[in-house]
Amino acid sequence: LGFSGGIIFPSMYALVGSVWPEGGRKAFNAIYLSQNLGVALGPAVAGLVADHNINNIFLANLLTYVLFLVVAGVYYRKMGLAPNINASVLKSSKKIKQKAPFYALLIVTIGYMFTWVAYVQWTSTISTHVLDLGITLKQYSLLWTINGGLILAAQPLIKPIINRLEHKIKTQMILGIAIFMASFVVVSYAEDYTMFIVAMVILTLGEVFIWPAVPTLAGQLAPKGREGFYQGIVNSMATIGRMIGPLAGGILVDVYGIQAMFFVLTLLIGLAIIPTLLYDRPLKKAELEKEVI
Repeated sequence: LGFSGGIIFPSMYALVGSVWPEGGRKAFNAIYLSQNLGVALGPAVAGLVADHNINNIFLANLLTYVLFLVVAGVYYRKMGLAPNINASVLKSSKKIKQKAPFYALLIVTIGYMFTWVAYVQWTSTISTHVLDLGITLKQYSLLWTINGGLILAAQPLIKPIINRLEHKIKTQMILGIAIFMASFVVVSYAEDYTMFIVAMVILTLGEVFIWPAVPTLAGQLAPKGREGFYQGIVNSMATIGRMIGPLAGGILVDVYGIQAMFFVLTLLIGLAIIPTLLYDRPLKKAELEKEVI
């Protein structure tokens, strides 16, 4: 699943950036909203399917991917990237000429990776913790329906804030990280279902600011013809976070307990603010060197 996602998502981000180059944050937010429509519908349906027979979830997933393949085969082939746009990190053989934007992207995506290490706990250690407290699988699935539904419903409410911060992506990301931290403080004290709902609502508000902002920043930093490569880096750093997050969280819970894990991950999210604050240093340095020359 991770391997196939690693192929699909950089390509899709590069594609939307190519077919709607003037879209900016709106272009990547369109993907984000469509994903969360799936997040709203998927767990709600899966909870019902699992109550009947959990094995049917795999069949439902298979049919959904077949439908996606049909849509991609029929409609996506009419779209196209510019010939010089590469959507793969591994396939890229061009030498990196503009190093300042590349270094800036690497710095900011380190913080992005930290947030993913924490976020993925909701699908691993926190999900187990929830079930241990006696909350049912259907109720846990409903948390993700709330997550996806709230992201869609909150768009008109956050639009004025986003419009004011349209050219302040750093501020958007720091705001999102701060809200992320608050959600983990709340979930660390959660003992009943209502508190988990509150924590999920806060988490959702945080991701609304972070998740679309990083691909948008990558699109702004990317030199012409390197859009797909830069989006591939964003996806790769998120994948690293999703890869090490469950393992790190599981070890922390087994050795030190769930509360220690919440404490460590809250600190980790806080550390994500540092690279977010500093990512534009290479850009400023490059501008200063140009002026001197």
